[in-house]
Amino acid sequence: MRGRVVTRTTVNGLTLVALAGELDLSVAAALRAALCRAPDATLPDVAADLVLVDFMDCAVVGAFTTAARSVRAEGGCLRVSGLGPGPARLARLCGLDQVVCLQGSLAEATAPVCWRHGAPSPAEAPTMPLMPL
Repeated sequence: MRGRVVTRTTVNGLTLVALAGELDLSVAAALRAALCRAPDATLPDVAADLVLVDFMDCAVVGAFTTAARSVRAEGGCLRVSGLGPGPARLARLCGLDQVVCLQGSLAEATAPVCWRHGAPSPAEAPTMPLMPL
């Protein structure tokens, strides 16, 4: 299935973008446009739910990187949850975890405070397991 932005809503004050399908170069521009703060969001953070994503390529990693820089410039962080095995492997290979905040669940991704930037401490915070190389 061709990749697409399914929904863009505000949850707990932050913008939540749900994605689905096979994300590649053909959707990278739309993805960059969607991964920004919604007008009604009270927090600068943006969360991306990838639970319905089957595939993503390096163009999508680039879109996430660009979006993360924009969100960070506004004082927020880009949170990503729901990575399946293939996308998780690509995220690890490309070092995406150094650019975005990978979250273990949608609930963690939409919490009012990102665990990497607030409570609980990183020692207490769950991490998202990535596929081994």
